[in-house]
This record gives sequence, structure tokens and C-alpha cells, in this order.
Amino acid sequence: ESFYGGAAGGGKSEALLQAALQYVDQPVYAALILRRTYADLSKPGALLDMAQEWLAPTDAQWRSQSHTWEFPSGAKLAFGYLANDLDVHQFQSAGFQFVGFDELTQFGEFQYRYLYSRLRRLAGVNVPIRMRSASNPGGIGHDWVKQRMIAEGRKRGIVYIPAKLSDNPSLDA
Repeated sequence: ESFYGGAAGGGKSEALLQAALQYVDQPVYAALILRRTYADLSKPGALLDMAQEWLAPTDAQWRSQSHTWEFPSGAKLAFGYLANDLDVHQFQSAGFQFVGFDELTQFGEFQYRYLYSRLRRLAGVNVPIRMRSASNPGGIGHDWVKQRMIAEGRKRGIVYIPAKLSDNPSLDA
């Protein structure tokens, strides 16, 4: 479990996508990246645009019906949303080795904990389970995120990485 939080423009979304793609060479690998709404994923320059730019030149295939990239290995990277607490049930029977929350402070703690329960370690497969999140300060989840990830993070074994604009040299700010 790790949290990359802080300044806007620090490269947090890029880091989530990179982490989600780390094991796409493994046939049983399944990753999920979440935003509060699907519209948040599909805004110009957001995660879906970024994934399209990175993955379209590869052998990966975009499946628009399921919002999933499928890789030649059989691995899958899905994009989803949790607009409200009931939306967690769309993932009820799913299992992932990676779950990433982009803009975690826009989510409630229940949604985070529920998706945490969807992480599955596969027997005989050398792919770790990973929960990753990134966020700017503020939002409905600011208090629980700050408490869990920063205040109590070290004793929980959570890695907190503070984001700074200078972390992303590709921005002309």
C-alpha cells in the first residue's frame, strides 16, 4: 500500500499508470485504476488519453465495452469508477493484483476498503498484490486519507511519497 500525494502536476497519475502496467507480461495479471466518475477518466489529458497514447502503438487491444486494455499475454488493465458507495458492487466477484485510486481524497473510506478486499494473490504466480493511490489535498476524503496514509501510514507499513511540481519536469509551469 502506498500513497503519492501533494501538489497538482507532480506526475501522480502517470505514476499510477506506470505501476499498473508493471506486470502486463504475466498471463493472469489483472489491474484496475479508479476515478470517482468515468468522465474524470476520459477528460483531455487524463488517464484514458494517457493510456491510449502509451498503449496504442503496442500489441495491446482496447476493449471499449469493458473499458479494458488486453495484452498479448492475457493480462488486463481495466478503468472504472465509484461515483457512490453502491458502485463497489460492480467489483463484487472480481480479483485484482493491482488497484489504483487516482484522486483518492474524492472517495470515501468504505470504497477504498472494499476495493482493498478485491486484491488477490494468485498461487504459484510471482506477482505481488499492490494498492496504490494518488491525490491532491482536499475533497470529501481528505481527513481519512490524511489519517490513514500520512499520520498512521508508517506504522501501518504504508509508503507515503510527497508530490511536488518539480517532480514532473515535463510540465512548463
